[in-house]
Amino acid sequence: MIADYLANDAWPEDGKPISDELFAEVVLTRSPEKEMQPGPGGLPILVDRPGPTIEERRASAMLLLPAWEASERAAGIDHAGRRWLTTPEALQDIRDSLLAALVPGNQWIDANRNAVPMDLPGLQALWQACVSRGALIYQRRLQMEADIAAMTAEAMQAFVPGW
Repeated sequence: MIADYLANDAWPEDGKPISDELFAEVVLTRSPEKEMQPGPGGLPILVDRPGPTIEERRASAMLLLPAWEASERAAGIDHAGRRWLTTPEALQDIRDSLLAALVPGNQWIDANRNAVPMDLPGLQALWQACVSRGALIYQRRLQMEADIAAMTAEAMQAFVPGW
């Protein structure tokens, strides 16, 4: 090992030669949970890697929220005894029909792909339910952001977005 450094003229000024056994212990068999640091006499030792800081944990928790929100928004809604799609495409279809002030064929397709008789007031009521659900989702996201900002590191380890 030392010969490689010396042959390439790359030996650090403060470098100390170590045995092949110590090299194998601290370099070759090191796990991801450990890092190498100088120990007594400048020889390398393995120590536990420090856990993430509270700021890193907060950032990680915050990164979970957009996916949670998108999933909740696309999960569908129960309204008038049926399940309805709330994907971006489904919501755009509702908006387009409301802007045109017509319900094509006087029916709408529910989440189970059933044709359901629908008039314009019924579609407006479905839209209102979708908007209300979206507002609840956004309010919950804001609450989770506030909760994360106030959480301890231990609480953040257990954090899972949800209701």
